[in-house]
Amino acid sequence: MIIETTRAKSLLLVCSFLGGLYCLSNAFGAALFCGTRGCEIYAGYGLFGISFYWYGFVGFLGIFLLTLFSRYQYARLLLALTLGLALLFDTLFLIYQSLLWPCSSCHVVALLIGISAFAGIKTFNLPGRKLLIGVGVLWSIFFIYISVAVVKEIAFKPWPIYGSAEAPVKIYFSPTCGACEEVVRQVLSDEQAANQTGFYPIAKNKKDESRLAKALEHSAKDVDATTVLELFSSTPQQGAALNFKDRLRLLSNKMVLARSDATRVPLIVSPHIIEIDRLDDGFSLPIENLWGIPVENLPDAGCSAIADDEDCEQ
Repeated sequence: MIIETTRAKSLLLVCSFLGGLYCLSNAFGAALFCGTRGCEIYAGYGLFGISFYWYGFVGFLGIFLLTLFSRYQYARLLLALTLGLALLFDTLFLIYQSLLWPCSSCHVVALLIGISAFAGIKTFNLPGRKLLIGVGVLWSIFFIYISVAVVKEIAFKPWPIYGSAEAPVKIYFSPTCGACEEVVRQVLSDEQAANQTGFYPIAKNKKDESRLAKALEHSAKDVDATTVLELFSSTPQQGAALNFKDRLRLLSNKMVLARSDATRVPLIVSPHIIEIDRLDDGFSLPIENLWGIPVENLPDAGCSAIADDEDCEQ
């Protein structure tokens, strides 16, 4: 029992020390473990003009010092209060992230707070222990939820079959979608527009998978504009099948589409204000204003990105 208590106390000291060091580093702009959009957004967040990382540093420092002096009753009382407030405020921030953007950097802080609280409960007979456990259960629910969201964003990044992943404009398309073909052909016909665009395939059915497998099998690593255009006219090839890596890439593209709440393609994502009047879903981009490409001949609607839609191939 004494050994377990000593280990838990050591864990609390280590976690609070690492938490303080981590917050201090990020307060000075280190941006450690920053892998999601939320990191960039929340980096400037603070209270009374002070970054939340500084509050985190002070909190972890307090936990570390109070643990060192935990033989005193008043220190245990303050430690229970500090851990409880840290867990409560972090739970509120996790709830906030669940409504908006997950933050991988903030999630590391949350993990260290959670471990510290667990170690504190395990080590000491802290005042308000049951209340602390109750808050910890609520924290755990949202921590797991945000963990999944962070993994999805980091591990499943969208994959362009052609063009740069850093291109400001992204087009999500299906090889069996007539509206997609019109958009892709018009963009690729303009060199300047093509250089600013990444093309992200969506496999919504077996035909899409077969066409993409054929193109990727023949082109290996060198997928060019011609290969992209051939996707719309190619026929299924016997024996052509997507490998695991390509299936994972296509799944990543569909996951990004799902996170954007879009269900149809083509979907054009751009930092510019965009409108395409002739297409019903998924557009936010006036191609003719951005690239000088006319759009009068585009079809009236795109295709479902999640189910077979025979009419969209016409």
